[in-house]
Amino acid sequence: MRCFFKRLLVTVVAVAFVLFWVVALYGGTLNRTSGRLTLSPLNLATVADGIYEGSAKILHVAPKLRVTVSTGRITAITVVSPIYGDVSGLIARVIKAQSLDVDGISGATISTKAFLKAVDNALAAQP
Repeated sequence: MRCFFKRLLVTVVAVAFVLFWVVALYGGTLNRTSGRLTLSPLNLATVADGIYEGSAKILHVAPKLRVTVSTGRITAITVVSPIYGDVSGLIARVIKAQSLDVDGISGATISTKAFLKAVDNALAAQP
């Protein structure tokens, strides 16, 4: 019985050790990948009225958005595919500021960066 608990303890410690390193390495990769994202400055004067779709991908975070532009202003942003966390506050900030230079979601840095890049891609892809 004592040998069983010793083996169980060793197994649990080994699994915890492996999980720790997997999470640490993945987190580092996630941060490095998101750190390389660049956002273009918005020039809404050159964007025609319309609805534009954009997406971005940072490893497992891949939002797809619809951005509505009317009279040179962003009037709506709709999430087409799921994104981790509640981005309604971020949507409101981008619409209010008419800029991608806004405060992010606390505790959701990667989702914030992916969201902002998706908006950037939507407006950059317009004809």
